[in-house]
Amino acid sequence: MRCTLFEREKYLNERRRDWNFGIYHAKPEFDECVPENIKDKLTSALVDPIRGLSEKDTFSMLNGQTGELLMDLPTPNALRLNRSKFRALIAEGLDIQYNKKLSGISCSDDSDSVAVRFEDGDSVTGNLVIGADGANSKVREFLLGPSKAALKPMSIFGCGALESLPAEISRKIRDVNDLYFVTYHPEGPCAFMAIHDVPDQSKPETWKWMFSLTWPDKDSPVPADAEAIRRNWIFWAEKLAEPFRSAYLAIAPSATIWCDRLAEWRTEPWDNRKGRVTLAGDAAHPMTYHRGQGLNNAIVDAAFLCRALNEHCFNSKSIEAALAVYEKEMQARGRAAVISSGENSLMVHDWEKLKQSPVFTMGLKPLQKAP
Repeated sequence: MRCTLFEREKYLNERRRDWNFGIYHAKPEFDECVPENIKDKLTSALVDPIRGLSEKDTFSMLNGQTGELLMDLPTPNALRLNRSKFRALIAEGLDIQYNKKLSGISCSDDSDSVAVRFEDGDSVTGNLVIGADGANSKVREFLLGPSKAALKPMSIFGCGALESLPAEISRKIRDVNDLYFVTYHPEGPCAFMAIHDVPDQSKPETWKWMFSLTWPDKDSPVPADAEAIRRNWIFWAEKLAEPFRSAYLAIAPSATIWCDRLAEWRTEPWDNRKGRVTLAGDAAHPMTYHRGQGLNNAIVDAAFLCRALNEHCFNSKSIEAALAVYEKEMQARGRAAVISSGENSLMVHDWEKLKQSPVFTMGLKPLQKAP
């Protein structure tokens, strides 16, 4: 099946903002989707290729006020991938057209084709549009309308940054957990750190870290400028135990820190225009990230969608019938994951409910294993 990816970025990894992510329960589906030539080079996209994978990997959860270990979640052989490196790897050999910002989609009743239009005036006609265009999906808006497709803001702010640390602090942070950890605080803030890049194993000052800082806030406007973001960052960082406090404060003067209110969209069925338009990934089930379910569900989507397309291409099932099977499973699973992730995010910012949250009771496992 011939396919083309239309990417709104002007070139690969144009966005300055980068991050890393983990593949946990979706590793079987990941293996199903990724060709061998990519798997052979996957180590190069790990956050620390020399460290590699370990059966003994854990995700440490700590008290942000005291530094006390609350729980170590086993995450054996977790794939912790550098986003920009991974994107570059999987882009190899694909037909990708860049600087293509979607402006419209058209489906006529007397044709089995679908046309998409772009802001640069170009248009393309095909048989299927798969909207994998993120949480603010334009394809979802086409399918459901602006009101029904809109994200629902949550009572949590989220900030993030990528930055190196002074050698001594960097070494102390990595001694906590050399891959990733999170701290929860009685006053509400949640601080997550993960190693992002290790250019030189012997020089901790070269190691780059991913920082996330979230806190409960129902009514305040999103901080409007870099200085306001920085003030919020410092306010909450001051409450953290060492060495987390020093790490967060060390980057405050110079780091580019992004900030936004977290949001979700609880998946609901859509009219796929007789099998011509569908959704996958964050476009289909945008969720909060405190239990690491977004990417893993997106990978399951990819595997199930490939199975559906194989049924169409090789077993003569109509595209409408094939997508109906895919969407029924994905929409139910996606909606449950969105709701559970949102509830978890609220609970990890509430000290009284923290240990009843899904991340404490279920870890990083799925709500139910996909068939």
